[in-house]
Amino acid sequence: MDQEVDQLGERIDRILQVVRRLADENANLRDQLAASRSVNEQLQQRIAEARARVESALARLPLPAEGGE
Repeated sequence: MDQEVDQLGERIDRILQVVRRLADENANLRDQLAASRSVNEQLQQRIAEARARVESALARLPLPAEGGE
């Protein structure tokens, strides 16, 4: 009976170690996701700014003459 209790205690310890490791990994992944979202937002902003600059530059170009020759 003591041996069974000891084995059960060891199994519980291993399970707790796995749970703690997974909780740490989950926290790290959440941090990485938050950082990636921040970078993505910054890149989306830069794309929007570049698009606005390109559209502004295109609007300043003269229209082609009709007849073209």
